[in-house]
Amino acid sequence: MQRKLGMTRLLFTSVFALALSACSTTPSGNNLAESFASQRAEMLSKVVPVNLDGYSILKAKATGSNIELTMMFTGDAKKKQPEQLFQGMTTRYCNDVEILSMLETGVTYSLLVRDQRGKKILERPITISSCQG
Repeated sequence: MQRKLGMTRLLFTSVFALALSACSTTPSGNNLAESFASQRAEMLSKVVPVNLDGYSILKAKATGSNIELTMMFTGDAKKKQPEQLFQGMTTRYCNDVEILSMLETGVTYSLLVRDQRGKKILERPITISSCQG
């Protein structure tokens, strides 16, 4: 449990540093969002797979300004169901100052959850409008 919390803290600290460095080296507009997405996905892809509460983050990739997170659900009924995971991640991302600022620049997230056989069981976006409703 402690290791998971430490990894999560390291991940978010790295994102913060990455975003600060990106602010000083990238142009504005859509290119900024694409740069943020690319850097964030690259950083995340270096730490996967990450196991979190019945899920494994398997892949992170950027396409334009979108970051796609591919996760596998273990199917453990005692753990959060995919919809609960999505709602929790949306709340966390919208309340995290660093991630919220990236969403405001146009970065979007796509959460793709698959079962152990590879079947898609949830695919949802997290955008700035997710934080406003």
